[in-house]
Amino acid sequence: MYLLITQDGSVRYKRLKGGGTTSVDGPLKGFAGNNFEVGIGPMATTFVVSKPPYQDVDKWKMVVDEVELVKTAN
Repeated sequence: MYLLITQDGSVRYKRLKGGGTTSVDGPLKGFAGNNFEVGIGPMATTFVVSKPPYQDVDKWKMVVDEVELVKTAN
């Protein structure tokens, strides 16, 4: 799983699961609690954040759509 959220509010997401690929590229629409929505108008996807960003020793992590993500260098 790959998730990139840029400072200008652009989101790029790609996930391989069960032999299929899901990808989303679009603007960040907004937040609902810890979750966030990406897309334009009715064509939007909600990403479920079950654990918001937190620091674990020297790494930043978060859990999105049941996957633990680790922040890497740009």
